[in-house]
Amino acid sequence: MLSIFGKKKIVGVDIGTSTIKLVELDVGRSGASLASFAITPTPPQSFASGDILSAQAVGETIQQLMSQVKSKRKSGACGLGGSSVIVKRISIPKMDENLISEQIRWEAEQYVPYDINEVNLGYEIIRKSANSESIDLLLIAAVQAHVFKYAEAMHLGGLSCDVVDVNGFALANCFKKNYGEMQGQTVALLNIGATATNMVVLENSEIVFSRDIAVGGMTYSQDLQKGLNMSLEEAEAIKLSVSSGKAAPQEASGLIDSTHEAVVEEIKSSFDFFLNTTKSQTVNRCFVTGGGSKTKGLIERIAQVAPCERFDPFFNIKYNPKAFSADYIEQIRDFSAVALGLGLRIPGDA
Repeated sequence: MLSIFGKKKIVGVDIGTSTIKLVELDVGRSGASLASFAITPTPPQSFASGDILSAQAVGETIQQLMSQVKSKRKSGACGLGGSSVIVKRISIPKMDENLISEQIRWEAEQYVPYDINEVNLGYEIIRKSANSESIDLLLIAAVQAHVFKYAEAMHLGGLSCDVVDVNGFALANCFKKNYGEMQGQTVALLNIGATATNMVVLENSEIVFSRDIAVGGMTYSQDLQKGLNMSLEEAEAIKLSVSSGKAAPQEASGLIDSTHEAVVEEIKSSFDFFLNTTKSQTVNRCFVTGGGSKTKGLIERIAQVAPCERFDPFFNIKYNPKAFSADYIEQIRDFSAVALGLGLRIPGDA
């Protein structure tokens, strides 16, 4: 992650394929409370697969959201996902922590499919045992050109880009703020977005696994588009109708069920990969959020892979009911976890 010094109030900006979310939190000793939230569609052809294609369009949208909430803040945090970031669990020989940053560059050359001079590197230590001869850590590599695009978009939006995080880590940050420490448990988090699902696994409240799965709400819309021979916009409307119990073509439910099979198989493969490459025996709990999770029947199908429950990003993050109605909070609940996790950061965060 990238950061600079200072302890200013920050604006969390979650840039996604479908929407851009902006959040301000007031964080103190008594906890965190929502100060402002805004969401708007991502400009067409400006963002894809985790990469910003038009910093100008995204920046203008951020500026509009800043004006909408009348923000005075100048410090921003954004999150990376998709092809712009690689998170890989590795083991290195036991050494003094001061030497890890030098070692990590040589290790990264084995795992990162890019020129090592064109990526920004970071790491998070998972565990270090006094008796072990190795250290387990998460290697984080972000393509510099992609990071610069995010920084440029934030700058054009009127914010200094003081923290560049990983979407999965922001998701975990929001979870821990709401649910606290879960010692002795292996907990999976799924944020099902439009084109990708952020998956994070916590063991004893430490992040031990993070990856993006290339399925999301758009997978259903595309399958409906093909199956019903209609435009993507019409397919999206039908998907929402089915999820809300409104009238829809009879074939739509069958197509959604078929897509469930493919989506859940991808998620199950990631669970299997995690379990096969770690010492973990099982996943005790799975918390699910994201706009894609609202697709009718999806959470019930994921529950066949691991015990599932809805991730409530306002379980412990408070809001003023005079400023935000219960209906509004319900509308944004499934879309806000990553943005809230970013809003909890401070410049200088690791």
